[in-house]
Amino acid sequence: MSQNLDQLLLSMQKPQSITAQVGEERIEVSKPAQRAGTLYEKVRTSIDYQEEHLLRRNAILRMLKRFIGSDISQEKMAENLLRELVWAKYLPNKEVPVGLAQELVPIFEKYDPLFQASESSVVKEKAFHFVLDIMSTELEYAITPPYREEALVSYMYAEMQKRIHWDDALVLSAEDKDLLLYIAIHRTLLRSNPATLRFRVFTLYYPDWPGASSAKRIGEMAKNLDTIIQAVDSKIDHTVTQKLSVLLRRRSGVFRVIRDVIEDGDEDAFKIIHDPEALDRAVGKALKIRTKAFRKKLRRTVLRAVAFLFITKMLLALILELPYDLLVLDEVHFYPLATNILFPPFLLAFIGLTVGIPEKRNTEDYRGAIRALVVGADHDLLNVRMKRDAFSAWAAIYHFFYTISFLVVFGFIASVLFKANFNWLSVTLFLFFLSLVTFFGIRIRMSTREVVLSNQRRGVIGTLFDVITLPIVRAGRWLSEKVAKINVFIYFFDFIVEAPLKVAIRFSERWMDYISEKREEI
Repeated sequence: MSQNLDQLLLSMQKPQSITAQVGEERIEVSKPAQRAGTLYEKVRTSIDYQEEHLLRRNAILRMLKRFIGSDISQEKMAENLLRELVWAKYLPNKEVPVGLAQELVPIFEKYDPLFQASESSVVKEKAFHFVLDIMSTELEYAITPPYREEALVSYMYAEMQKRIHWDDALVLSAEDKDLLLYIAIHRTLLRSNPATLRFRVFTLYYPDWPGASSAKRIGEMAKNLDTIIQAVDSKIDHTVTQKLSVLLRRRSGVFRVIRDVIEDGDEDAFKIIHDPEALDRAVGKALKIRTKAFRKKLRRTVLRAVAFLFITKMLLALILELPYDLLVLDEVHFYPLATNILFPPFLLAFIGLTVGIPEKRNTEDYRGAIRALVVGADHDLLNVRMKRDAFSAWAAIYHFFYTISFLVVFGFIASVLFKANFNWLSVTLFLFFLSLVTFFGIRIRMSTREVVLSNQRRGVIGTLFDVITLPIVRAGRWLSEKVAKINVFIYFFDFIVEAPLKVAIRFSERWMDYISEKREEI
C-alpha cells in the first residue's frame, strides 16, 4: 500500500469536533436567542450566494468587521464571537467550552499591530481586508482545527506531485511549481476561498505565525505587510495556479471519496483498503452517497439562488421599472415587466435542475483510479499535463473575434426585445440578469466535476451552444465580481440590521438570566 495513504489513515484518527472536558463550563444560549440568530443567518445568506462550507467563515469575518475599531476589550470580543456562532448554530449549543475564549484572546491581540500597519499601507483597503482574511481563518482554525482536511490536502499533494508533467516551456522554479500545485489542490479539494488561501500561503512563508507571541516577530510582519501581501497574492492569482485548479477539479473528487471510505470504515478502514473487493464495494457505496448528497445540495443551491433572484427582481421592478413606466411612459408595460421578473429565476432553475450524471460509468472510473492510488500505480484519469498557453501567439486575433461575437449576441438579443415592446431600461435589466443567471447556472452545472471523473465530450450542438453563450457567461462573471462589491442589500443587513439585532439578542438573554436569578432568590 502507498506510504502516503498509510499516513492519511493515521491522520484521520484525530478528533474533529469541539469537546469540553467533564465538569468544564460550557457556552449555553437560550432557544429564543438561537432561533433569532439562526433566522437572521438564513435571511443574510439568502441575499449573498456563498458555498455552504464557507458560511461560518463568512460569519466570523462579518463579526470581526463589527468588532474591529470598537471600544470593547479583546476578551469580550472572543466571548461574543463564540456566543454569536452558537446563536447562529455554526457551533453546537452546550458543547463549546467557555475557556476556549481565553485561547482566542492572543489571536485578537497579535493582529492589532497588523491592522495599525494597514492604515499606513500603500494599498490601505486591500491591506485591511488581507489582515481580516488571515485573522478570520486563524480564528476558525483555532475553534475547529481542520486536521483531517489538511491531511487530505497533504495526501493529494504527495500523490499529484509525481503524477503531473510540467511542460519545459514553463519557466518556473521547482519551489514555485510545488507552491502553485499546493494552492491549486487547496482550492479544488477543499474549495477554499481567497481568505483561506491567503492564510495558508502566508503560514507557508511564516510557519511560526499561528503560535506567534513574540513582539519582535509581530513587529516584523507589520513592518513588511505590503511586501507580504504582494508575495502571497501573486502566487494565489498566478495564471498557472488558475490552470492547475481547472485540471485538478475532477481529480479532487477521487480523494474525497477515499476520505469517505476511510471515515465510513472507521476501525476497519485498514482492512477495507487492503482488500480489493471490499474496496470496490466501499467506493461504490461512498460514491452513491456522495452523488445523492450532491443532487440534494444542487437542488438546495438552485432554490436559494432562484429565491434570491425573484426577490431581487421584484424589488427592482418596484424601485426602477414600475416608476419609470408610470412617470416617463405614462403606462405600465406588463409583458416586459412580467418577463423581467419571471424569466431569470425560471432560466436558472432550468439550467441548474437539468444536470445529468452517468453514474454507472462514473463508478467504474472512480474504482479504477482509487485502485491505482492504493498501490501507487499509474492511471490516465489521474495524470496531469501542465502545458504552456498555446494561444498567446493568436491572442489578438481570438480577442477580435470574441469581441465581434459579444456584440453580435447581445445586439441580437437587444433587437428582439425592442421589437417585443421592451424599453431601454427593461432591455438593460434583462441583459444584466441574463448574464448573471447564465454565469451562475453554468457554474452550478460545472459543479458536477466534484463527482464526475471523466470528461464528457461535446458534440456539434454543444460546441455551438458554447460559442453563443460564452460572451454572456463572461459578462456574467465580470458583473458578479462587480455586483458583489455594490450589493446594497448586504450593506443594509451588515451595517443597519446585524449590530442592533445582536445587541437586542444579547440584552434579552441577560434579562432572562436576571429574571431566572431573581426567581431562584425568591
